[in-house]
Amino acid sequence: MIDGVSPSPASPPLAPPDRVLGDGVVGLRVPSFRDARAILGYAQAEGGLDGTWLPSLAPGAPKTRCQWLIQDWLNGWAGQESHNGPALVVDLRDVPGLVGVVGFGTTGPGTVELSYGIAPAWRGRGLATRAARLAARWLVEERGVREVELRIGRRNLASRRVAVKAGFRPAGRVRSPVEATGDVYEDLRYVVGPGGPG
Repeated sequence: MIDGVSPSPASPPLAPPDRVLGDGVVGLRVPSFRDARAILGYAQAEGGLDGTWLPSLAPGAPKTRCQWLIQDWLNGWAGQESHNGPALVVDLRDVPGLVGVVGFGTTGPGTVELSYGIAPAWRGRGLATRAARLAARWLVEERGVREVELRIGRRNLASRRVAVKAGFRPAGRVRSPVEATGDVYEDLRYVVGPGGPG
């Protein structure tokens, strides 16, 4: 669900971390234009985007679109108009280039929604779990966020497993309208509150 944030300024802007958030395996950091090369590589790889893990990009996207995505994430951190909102990229020690992304969106007072995506070649290694846990812990412990939530489609069993392994607990359902079509979809909601993830 990484591309679910409507174009709008963040309110108020979430201050980015001043360092790499890490657990010895996964690192989360603010994106930079140096990431354009890795993003372009994913975009040009056959099926490399898997349709979802990097927002607003289609397979074969040009470098200018990859740079636009990075600027969009940076705009989100600055509280400027951003289609996708702020994001951190997921790095691995001794691996050149990013392997995933964690996005942030404010859904209510004191509540931040996380979204995440890991490149297909790096899935099945617990990286999404580590990234979600790191991001949630940072939000609660260092940014004073009251509640961190994940909204996950009922059929997305892999993301539901990630949520539980990352220390989130089920918290009902949420219905969201799609303005462009008038449709309404329902997601399962998982949350972490004070004390952060386990």
